[in-house]
Amino acid sequence: SVEFSESQYERGAAHGSNITVVLNYDVKNKKKLALADLFQPKSNYLSVMSAYCIKDLQDQSKKNDMLMGDQIKEGAAPRADNYGAWTITRKGLRITFDPYQVAAYAAGPQHVLVLYSALKSIVKPDGPVGNLAG
Repeated sequence: SVEFSESQYERGAAHGSNITVVLNYDVKNKKKLALADLFQPKSNYLSVMSAYCIKDLQDQSKKNDMLMGDQIKEGAAPRADNYGAWTITRKGLRITFDPYQVAAYAAGPQHVLVLYSALKSIVKPDGPVGNLAG
């Protein structure tokens, strides 16, 4: 997994804009990974990840008042476009939510580590993270 942070600023704007771009690559099979490649077919992985991320972000919001409940629910809803920036770590999948996605711009990007223990039942055992989640 390689994560890139891209930013741009247009003249006259109040501030720049930032996005996170991630490349997840399966070296063994020589192909770019999609999030769905990690999970068993029909596992409803987006709903599982969304519930985990919403709870974690709501817990984070108790210490960070820039995280807003409605914005969290929308920005971490179970839609593929909300989960485009993910990286593989030894402990879980690190999800990056760009500014404005779940919090105010001033809060910057927000991160949630979705532990493999929460995904164990839906991860493909022989897939790219099967050995980490096992």
